Amino acid sequence: MSNFFRVGALQLPHFSSLPSVWAEDCVLCLAPAGEGLVCPECRARLPAARRACPGCALATAADGLCAGCRTRPFAFDAALARFEYRFPVDRLVQRFKYAGDLAVGRWLADELAMRVGPEPRPDLLVAPPLAPARLRERGFNQALEVARQIGRRIGVRTSATGLRRLRETPPQEGLTRRERRANLRGAFGCDLALGGAHVAIVDDVVTTGATADALARVLKARGAGHVAVWALARAPEPAER
Repeated sequence: MSNFFRVGALQLPHFSSLPSVWAEDCVLCLAPAGEGLVCPECRARLPAARRACPGCALATAADGLCAGCRTRPFAFDAALARFEYRFPVDRLVQRFKYAGDLAVGRWLADELAMRVGPEPRPDLLVAPPLAPARLRERGFNQALEVARQIGRRIGVRTSATGLRRLRETPPQEGLTRRERRANLRGAFGCDLALGGAHVAIVDDVVTTGATADALARVLKARGAGHVAVWALARAPEPAER
């Protein structure tokens, strides 16, 4: 039986570097995982995003739009997330994003693909573009990798080049939504002619929604008729919206 959720810290082995004898062991607790990276017990205890605002994917106590989306709606039309961004999902996302563990990234993307299965199929998937320096440093765009995996699963095309970074921006960490929106103003461009298309923005984590909001404005300026946001995880309510 997994004892992963009884410990207070997460020491994840690097799955891709383990010897083949571990190939079917849980990436979280090393118990037998069957055909997946995460054993059934650990998977059942991950913080799934259940009741959430359909406008921003923020966890809510009641059905329907949250107070923030009723008073200050985003430019995108709908949002969903597979998980809440807290332990141990935060560690899995960070391992994929910063340690380059693409196997974990594919597993997370497959989880999101199952979540979006019942949703209306968009015409196109896009991902937030990274600044060139960040892309060189990391070696890949984690959101684009997720979008490509989901696109293969649900049969929707992913555009890798339709969205562009027009300028570098300071890091978003620690900023409120208002500060993030100001930071991202004029940061993105779009080369797509969308003509009423339904577009889904795929991202790893939605924090305040400011990045997705800025991208949705650009997509709608190019003719998108409906913009959804699909994320691996949604962060808790920020201090200021």
